Amino acid sequence: MIKKLLILSVALFILSLFMACSTSTGQQFRWKYLSTANGDLPVPNSGNQQTASAIIDVDQDGDQDFMITERTEAPAVVLYRYQNGVWQRYIVEAGPLHIEAGSAVHDIDKDGDLDVVFGGDYKSNEVWWWENPNPDFEENMPWTRRAIKSFGAQKHHDQMFGDFDGDGQAELVFWNQDTLKLYLAEIPADPRNAASWEIVEIYSWSRENEPEQHGQYPGWKSSNEHEGLAKADIDGDGKMDIIGAGRWFRHEGGTLYTPQIIDEHYAFSRCAAGQLIEGGRPEVVLVVGDGRAPMFLYEWQNDQWIRTTLIDTVQDGHSLDLIDFNGDGYLDIFNAEMNLGQNPDAKCRILLGNGKGNFDVNEVMSGFGMHESRIADLDGDGDDDILGKPYNWEAPRLDIWLNEAKK
Repeated sequence: MIKKLLILSVALFILSLFMACSTSTGQQFRWKYLSTANGDLPVPNSGNQQTASAIIDVDQDGDQDFMITERTEAPAVVLYRYQNGVWQRYIVEAGPLHIEAGSAVHDIDKDGDLDVVFGGDYKSNEVWWWENPNPDFEENMPWTRRAIKSFGAQKHHDQMFGDFDGDGQAELVFWNQDTLKLYLAEIPADPRNAASWEIVEIYSWSRENEPEQHGQYPGWKSSNEHEGLAKADIDGDGKMDIIGAGRWFRHEGGTLYTPQIIDEHYAFSRCAAGQLIEGGRPEVVLVVGDGRAPMFLYEWQNDQWIRTTLIDTVQDGHSLDLIDFNGDGYLDIFNAEMNLGQNPDAKCRILLGNGKGNFDVNEVMSGFGMHESRIADLDGDGDDDILGKPYNWEAPRLDIWLNEAKK
């Protein structure tokens, strides 16, 4: 009897490993494909380094508009509005500007519409916000840009808004990689007339003694480089916590935030957080943005983070988000890889979850370079579409897949 129970236990364990992450071809999805390559969309910018994207309903009409940035040529920022079944292009920043990957969206000036933040790249020590001119949109009329930060060192990969101290007001959090710091900025009472924002350091690190990292990384990566931002109430205290660089940051009061390790061996990663498994703390997903490494799910069990491998190898998987894609009440995972001239079979995946930690990995498409791509309702029909933005693959370029599964 004991032998039979042992065999049954082993069989169930093997089955659970298979169920945690099974792979499908994505044939259950139906898409309408649009591309600048086919003339379906206006080409965004000049230049071939499309660094950032932002999903933002600028006109509050229910569909998600989006912005694309480029850091080598003008215009640096363009907006796409969905109007009468087509996307119309608008200039947001007419000149060139050294913009890094990452963006954040919030009603900064409290006038009822959403504004946008982008940060400077390795050639800039600045972070900026652009004031939404709603309802006065003109195709060739740039938005007003104002400074948030203009001091210190360069490179600001990733920004995020949230109420992280529980005061009922949103703060801006952003990395400053060349300063080796994570900053928190309070929105001024009069942001339109503020020369800069009140900014405090809430975390710093050293380039020395980098823990061995998961996977392999490109030669340009700095030692012990940190990136990635997400938010969730990890400890259940009613406040949103900051997540990034394989850590979450617990607010202790005032401007004091203490780093809590999730996985110090994955500091250079994209991150997302949400209730992927019913009950308990939110789960965290980490995946390589630049390089080759696994996708991991982290679940809090018995006072420690338990790691599960969802995908053995992801190559340059710079796009990551959590959504309930199929409307079953459980969060799913969106992830897409870059091409960069070295990954011709770059994959775009949707991992359909069941709320118990099991995922059906659907390879929705392959062969497209996707960097900071997004999944959102782009056409206002109530389901999630895919915005495909490359970094330098065939740039300047955009690809859109409209979800037609419900039609």
